[in-house]
Amino acid sequence: MGPVLLLLIISSICYAFWLQRKQDERAVVVARQLCQQQQLQMLDCGRSGHSFRKINGRLRFITSYQVDFSGDGESRYQAELLLSGMRLAEFNLPAYRIN
Repeated sequence: MGPVLLLLIISSICYAFWLQRKQDERAVVVARQLCQQQQLQMLDCGRSGHSFRKINGRLRFITSYQVDFSGDGESRYQAELLLSGMRLAEFNLPAYRIN
């Protein structure tokens, strides 16, 4: 029973890591698309944490990402991208200077 349980735990950790990497790649794609829609230059996208939040009246497990972008090519601003699983939950874009 011991080796089977150990194999199950290791497999679960590997699967969770794989899902997190897949979600990180999805966040970069979504951030790039949202920046293109707003005619912004995406500079960077990185995970900033996990939390439980109420979105549309339902409590969800959310992964938040920090997206750095530029509107004029000189300044750098930070937006917040929230994913629930692989789906976009929110994109909070601050006021920024345009060229």
